[in-house]
Amino acid sequence: MKKFRFKESHSVRSIIQKISHNKLLSPGLRKVFLNKVWSNVIGKNVSQYTEYIYIKDNTLFLKINSSVLKQELSYGKDKIIENFNKEVGSNEIKKIIFI
Repeated sequence: MKKFRFKESHSVRSIIQKISHNKLLSPGLRKVFLNKVWSNVIGKNVSQYTEYIYIKDNTLFLKINSSVLKQELSYGKDKIIENFNKEVGSNEIKKIIFI
């Protein structure tokens, strides 16, 4: 049986980056990342009412189960955008829409 070996060494970071850029894995990893960032920004108690979250055209879409919570969060959209962008490390999010 032939053993597979690389001709040169690769760092674990470069291997993980190659795997994460795979088109099939990328959406799933992005979803997990968004859920984690949202939980860090807003807190565990509020994030448990979030059904799903996604980003499209610099807009963060959030499906919130509680209408009361949705109304309360809409008052602080600017602060949520600021904290979310700070947590991610970019200014990607420009707008939030609660569904």
